[in-house]
Amino acid sequence: MMLDHAIAAAERTEAARSLITQAEVENVDLVLLSALQLCVLDGPRQPMFEERVAHAWTQLGDRRRRKIMEEVSAGLVKRGLLIDDRPEPAAGRPGGDYGLKPELGLMLAARCRPAFIVVAAGERPGLRPLSLFALGDQAQPVRGIVAEVPAGLPADRAAAYPDDRKLGPLGWIYRYVLVSTASAADLLARWTITPPAEAGEAIPTRYLVSAYRPDRENPVGYHLGVRGDGLRATVDGLVTGNGQPAVTEYDLAGLRGIMLQLLTEASP
Repeated sequence: MMLDHAIAAAERTEAARSLITQAEVENVDLVLLSALQLCVLDGPRQPMFEERVAHAWTQLGDRRRRKIMEEVSAGLVKRGLLIDDRPEPAAGRPGGDYGLKPELGLMLAARCRPAFIVVAAGERPGLRPLSLFALGDQAQPVRGIVAEVPAGLPADRAAAYPDDRKLGPLGWIYRYVLVSTASAADLLARWTITPPAEAGEAIPTRYLVSAYRPDRENPVGYHLGVRGDGLRATVDGLVTGNGQPAVTEYDLAGLRGIMLQLLTEASP
């Protein structure tokens, strides 16, 4: 699905600007999407996409993918996320003749053209990462940050989608929230200070928090290891004044400051 022009148009609306302004003072829920819907919205072509989801999508046959694209596009139109601008929609042609609801447009703008990306990935197999995409333009490199938060279907919708579990990674749900840089730092700190415990010994899982810019000049970024117990977290990967690696323990407020520093250093 070709959406470049639709994304650019959605970003420029007064509604989109209002959402960005609102996010400076409070978190703004944008949209809830499944991995299957992300694939139809060209997720695998974007700068970062979960490998397990992309693999599941490519394993589908061409005919099956075309049918899914038609069905998913129709569903997104019904939800008001896609706006079908074609005077006479043609069946079997899930093309790019769509407008975007501003909330979806901002999410896609951040995902397709991120100023930088931050990923908090648990080292335990099977954990889904928390990802942050910086939304910006040439005039203002960081206008806000879109958080991609692993989620489940709301209880009032789960009954209507009984087959989601059968889809495997394609059935995963993501919640997208527009936040300020300070709120993004708080989200990262809270996410990593109390990671899910391993089975048996209940040893907290270590998170690797990586920030990088997806450009040719500076593609490599910053990496921190965080292992928390709910109250405090040990952080490795920091560098001392003499250039030596440091391992330091922080409470939530201290960890929030470390994450804010990481986001600031990742900004163009």
